Amino acid sequence: MASIEQYRFTLRIHPLIMEKMKYIAETNGRSVNKEIEQILKWVISDYENKRGRIHIEEKNQPGFREARSDKEESRRPGEQNNMRSKPISSAFFKPK
Repeated sequence: MASIEQYRFTLRIHPLIMEKMKYIAETNGRSVNKEIEQILKWVISDYENKRGRIHIEEKNQPGFREARSDKEESRRPGEQNNMRSKPISSAFFKPK
C-alpha cells in the first residue's frame, strides 16, 4: 500500500477543549489527531450534502468519496444553487 502524503497543521486550542477531545478520542478508540480528522470529514460531508459538492481534484485522494451522494445526484442544478445560499448548521455547535 502506497504512503499518502499528508499535510501538517498546527492547531491552537483551548486546554479544556483539548482535554474533552482526548476523552472523546479515547472513547472512540482513536488518537486525537484521527478524531479531529473524522470530525472534519463529517463537517465536509454535511456541507456538501447541503450546498453541493466542493469541486477539487480528488484523484489519488483515498478516503474521500469519488461519487456524488444519492441526495446530491437527485437534486436538479437549480436546487443545488438554492442550497448554496442557505446557511449550514452543525449538531456540534447547537446550544442545548
